[in-house]
Amino acid sequence: MAFSAAAALASSVTFTTTAGFTFATFGSIAVKFALGAALNALMPKPDIGGNRGYQVNSKGAALDHQIVYGKVRVGGAILYDEATGTKNDYLHRIIAVAGHQIQSFDRIYINDAYVDVSNIDANGNVSSVTLSDGTSSDRYDGKLRIKFHLGASNQAADTNLVSESDGLWTSAHRLRGIAYMYVRIKFDADVYPNGVPTFTATIKGKKVYNPSSGLTVWSDNPALCLRDYLTSNYGLAEDADNIDDTLVNTAVNICNQTNTGAGTTRYTCNGSFTTASSPFDIINNLLTSMGGSLWYAQGKWRMKPAYWTNPVLTLDESDLRSSISLSTRHSRRDNFNIVKGTFRGEESDWQTTDYPQVDSPASIAADNGQESVADINLPFTDNSIEARRLGRIVLERNRQQLTITAAFGLNLMQVQVGDNIRLNNSRFGWTNKEFEVISWDFGLTDGLDLQVNLTLRETAESVFDEVDDGAAYERDNGNLPDAFGGLIVNNLSAQDSGRLQGDGSFVNSVILNWDAADNSFVSHYEVQWKPTSDAAYFSTTATVNSVELSPIVDAIQYTFRVRAISFAGNGGPFATITHTAGGDTTAPARPTGVTADGSFKYVTIGWTNPADLDLSFVEIYENTSNNSAGAYLVGTSSGDNFVRPNLGLDQTFYYFLKSVDYSGNKSGFTAGVSATTTFLDDPDFANGIYSLFTEQGLYAIRDVTSLPASGAFVGEKVFNRTDGRLYQWTGSVWEDVVGGAEDFSDLEGAIAGAQIPDGLIDTLKLANDAVSNAKIAVDAIQGDVIAAGAITETKIGSNAITTSKISAGAITASELAANSVTATQIAANSITASEIAAGAITADEIAANAITAAKITAGAIIADKIAAGTITGDKIGANQITGNNINGQTITGNKIVANTITGGLIAASGIITNSAQINNSVITNAKIDNLAVTTIKIANQAVSNTGADTGVAAVGGYTTVASVSLSTGGGQTIVNVAGEFLFGGVGGEGSSYNGAWRILKGSTVIDSGNLSGEGNLTVPFSGLALTTSGSGTTTITLQCARAGLGDNTVIATATLVTTELKK
Repeated sequence: MAFSAAAALASSVTFTTTAGFTFATFGSIAVKFALGAALNALMPKPDIGGNRGYQVNSKGAALDHQIVYGKVRVGGAILYDEATGTKNDYLHRIIAVAGHQIQSFDRIYINDAYVDVSNIDANGNVSSVTLSDGTSSDRYDGKLRIKFHLGASNQAADTNLVSESDGLWTSAHRLRGIAYMYVRIKFDADVYPNGVPTFTATIKGKKVYNPSSGLTVWSDNPALCLRDYLTSNYGLAEDADNIDDTLVNTAVNICNQTNTGAGTTRYTCNGSFTTASSPFDIINNLLTSMGGSLWYAQGKWRMKPAYWTNPVLTLDESDLRSSISLSTRHSRRDNFNIVKGTFRGEESDWQTTDYPQVDSPASIAADNGQESVADINLPFTDNSIEARRLGRIVLERNRQQLTITAAFGLNLMQVQVGDNIRLNNSRFGWTNKEFEVISWDFGLTDGLDLQVNLTLRETAESVFDEVDDGAAYERDNGNLPDAFGGLIVNNLSAQDSGRLQGDGSFVNSVILNWDAADNSFVSHYEVQWKPTSDAAYFSTTATVNSVELSPIVDAIQYTFRVRAISFAGNGGPFATITHTAGGDTTAPARPTGVTADGSFKYVTIGWTNPADLDLSFVEIYENTSNNSAGAYLVGTSSGDNFVRPNLGLDQTFYYFLKSVDYSGNKSGFTAGVSATTTFLDDPDFANGIYSLFTEQGLYAIRDVTSLPASGAFVGEKVFNRTDGRLYQWTGSVWEDVVGGAEDFSDLEGAIAGAQIPDGLIDTLKLANDAVSNAKIAVDAIQGDVIAAGAITETKIGSNAITTSKISAGAITASELAANSVTATQIAANSITASEIAAGAITADEIAANAITAAKITAGAIIADKIAAGTITGDKIGANQITGNNINGQTITGNKIVANTITGGLIAASGIITNSAQINNSVITNAKIDNLAVTTIKIANQAVSNTGADTGVAAVGGYTTVASVSLSTGGGQTIVNVAGEFLFGGVGGEGSSYNGAWRILKGSTVIDSGNLSGEGNLTVPFSGLALTTSGSGTTTITLQCARAGLGDNTVIATATLVTTELKK
């Protein structure tokens, strides 16, 4: 588990040492997470996009779990929606806020309003909420129910939802391990004018394990939150044994320290993320909350927050084993003197907000007055004081730019990443100069002696000083109105109006006015209206607090309503009024100059329209007496005349007119005018009949004895009796129609053959398909009149083409149908070798077994004609392959049958000539003959002395059971340690017991462990290699202890064997 997790994470990080690896994010030196590194303003920053969790409610077929540490306001994943009720007036919604058990729900936000969970009754009813302006409202009373489930492992399904669901949500839907809200909404358009509101919650998130107390409780301590992520199955899933809890406990205490001046905890962790984020990004962002570093060394994860620790060693030039590689400054790209960024918490009303920037006047002056800014976003920091504290550490660390790399002696094995040391060096003028260990690993000198390679970065205690430069946090939007509040519309009013159109029409309208909403975030107003008796509203928008609506029908009651809409899309409540429209009531003037003229069965009435611009039309009334009271409407006209048709002969009528405008207002009647219809006289009749024909383009043929010399003859035809010809007028002369044979449309009867001149009927005169087979004379069609290609296959009769009709050489290969020439069509011996194309005879054309040995020319079969794998063993004659036939290096090991090469086939000498031909670890114990290792085979001082001890003890606290002391000479010594612990419990037969063990070098614990169980329990150990230097005595001690409660006495036996190897 531990190694697989470490390896998986290592694939996305940079290994810098063999003793451990660290993560690089901000700095050019790949040593730390986040604020622990040399920050680089132009390098990638923590990816906070995936580490903000759900800020609003999200829907999807498959959503990632949200993980919450500390206290934060979050949205959630909508897991379930169901509508119930006779009219689907109840919506049931499940919103998951965390993929784990949480401590508590504290406050619920319903769009811009909120309610503390303590004010929601046991049934989930929300009777009162606090609006954004601080006032209380009961708008949700009886309309909203919210219930909470913390995600316990034994969590039951919500009983209210189970009972009210239409069988879709059952008692099996427990959502164990998921913290969620169950919301039931009762539909009410006035309570929910924008539809379903957005629900978010302030919650205290996951409970985390504290190795110091052994308790799992809620905490916003960054070290505990990071440890939880390392050991959780959604994180690295590390075993707890692989976490250095000693360093965790130290980090917990540092983070919990209180700053006496600011009155705040040093570091806290409050934020959320989804499991879609990468482990690297999540760990990186968690570390920003304590400016910390994380590394993996000696089989354990180790962490350190940003704080000062006293140097653990003082080094000088005698400790060096190499020259010093020195880097004095960052590049300009990596350097900065101002830090700014964002945080999110209750202080900023849970909005991502800028914290006050941190700058260094001394650093700006050192950079020649050129300001350089690094953006450091802190997704798990919830207040401006901590944000500025972290920002200042980032800035001061960046200004500590001196980095060195060098090799040191083995006494540096006792330091680890994150430790501080002092270094004295006369060449560089360093006296007790303080450095932080960035990385270390083992190396070898040219003489193959061990050394420790270190990378050190200068540091100072002042980097971590709390500096109050007087800068105070001010919310970016502290003086701005809430974006969700103040959307009330007051004093809505309506007044009649209207507009005269360009065409003279008048359109009624209503002007609405209201007081502007008291909110700077108002985007626009939504305006709706309808006749009160109708169901559906018309709708428009306005950006100011007034609007004119048209067209509006007079005498109809309308309902008007207006509401404010914010930039966030939230709408306030509607303000509503009713109003009966009444616009233009002024009648137009009467028509003037009215006349009436009688004709044959009709009367024409004329007048002059009034000057009113909104005049629509004129109504015409008729009566048989000069009295408008009895007159009846016979028509309307939008012009200035009217023809009254279909009257009798010699009848008198009186006419009265009214003007009507676009609003329907009418003038009074005009004075009556009269007219009498007339009889038809002879001139009128003649002209009338003639006009009926000519208006249709029909003209009579006049019978004349000579062509008329003058007059209007357009369209006329005449028949001249003198010459018996028909003429028509062309516009300038009379034209003989019959003589030209151009137009027979006016002639009647048949045309005799003698009347058609020879040659008159040409191609143009023949209609399509007019010449049939009967019209063609015998032998009339000769070869020269047949068009090329005209005789197709369908024109040739069966068997019509005989041999004599085919020209010599006319039939080529392209005229032969496929497979038409068979063996019977080929004369015997007609195909000779010259008729066979080169390459024409392929394998398919050769009969099986047709090629015999006699057909193969000597030497014709060469190597490239033989297929791979064709020559098998039975094809090779006995003793045919000699040494001369085998290429050098051809016979390899896999070509030799096992046990084929016996001793007699191996040369007496020269087979194994040097050690390189023997693989490592090939010569095992079984390969060495008894007494084969003589004194001369053992190197000088290779085995100097050994030690062994065994003991038995009843243990309570840690008791020494076995111990070996070795005296070491000068130089470097490696001591191998091996043995085993054997535990057994006495008292309470069959009862289990707990035990502990540890191995000490002197007073230093070099390995330890715990165990529990029944009966005898064994812990073997081996392969512990300890390095010592110089002369002295090295003592290896085995100790055992009883761990936990119980009456059992623990008996421990320990065996210890040590071997000293000198180099």
